[in-house]
Amino acid sequence: MMEKKSFKWRSILGLIAIYLAMWFNWQWIWGILFLLWVIPDLISGVTYFMDPVTKKDDPILYWVIMLSWLLMCAYSIASAFMPELKYYQ
Repeated sequence: MMEKKSFKWRSILGLIAIYLAMWFNWQWIWGILFLLWVIPDLISGVTYFMDPVTKKDDPILYWVIMLSWLLMCAYSIASAFMPELKYYQ
């Protein structure tokens, strides 16, 4: 019996956001996307950056990745409020 496939609306919205960010050169969208990626990883203790990295097995690498994503998030969102931060203009 065939199972009904679920509609992947978050993935579709994410792709649309990426297309808009690229087209309109909106850096702040990247910040929101980083935030949406990092929150579930902080909750689960597992992130995927080239390979799965767990907080339990690789705590230093895990926290370096999490901190990097949070800093990129803050920088990208801040560029919407501080034009001097825009790096592609």
